[in-house]
Amino acid sequence: MRCPRALALAVLLALSLGLVPVTRAAEPTEQIRTDITQLYKTLQQPKPSAADQRDADAILDRMFDWRQMAESALRRHWAQRTPAEQADFTRLFAELFRRAYLSRIHVIDASKFQYLGDTIRGNEATVKMKVFTPRGSGMDVDYSVYLDQQRWRVRDVRVEQMSLVDSYRTQFDAIITKSSYAELVRRLEASRNRNAPPASGESGR
Repeated sequence: MRCPRALALAVLLALSLGLVPVTRAAEPTEQIRTDITQLYKTLQQPKPSAADQRDADAILDRMFDWRQMAESALRRHWAQRTPAEQADFTRLFAELFRRAYLSRIHVIDASKFQYLGDTIRGNEATVKMKVFTPRGSGMDVDYSVYLDQQRWRVRDVRVEQMSLVDSYRTQFDAIITKSSYAELVRRLEASRNRNAPPASGESGR
């Protein structure tokens, strides 16, 4: 029988050489599939409740790395912002992206989603999908994800090879260059207010 010291040494050597399996996150395709399926189940009603909306937001917050996406969308202007401004912009960007993402829920036929697999490169991966409208038009959608503490998180979405983050970056940069960062924030706040839910007591009227 091997002595405890010898066993301990063997385990340490195995760990250092990567011979002992390390717990990994679910494969990126399966994780994205699970999140999207939950999202569509949550919002499958024509008029989701406030609770359904909160659940949908929670799923998207779990899926997407808003801070990394906000920084990428602002790019060269990000470093010029104070920590408080960065936090505020991340909040506004997340709200903008969530609204845009959820607005497509009812124009995409979830029953026809095709998950085409993923390409993994270390801690980064691309999950490939094809989605269809109710009329049958198909679009290629790629989710760019990275592994963050045992979970694959989305940092960009490409629709027909067009990056959504790049699209926002172009718009944001144009506004800041022609006017100011304050003007960009004003427009994001205005967009947020236009899409705000009814005040308490007004829902269902």
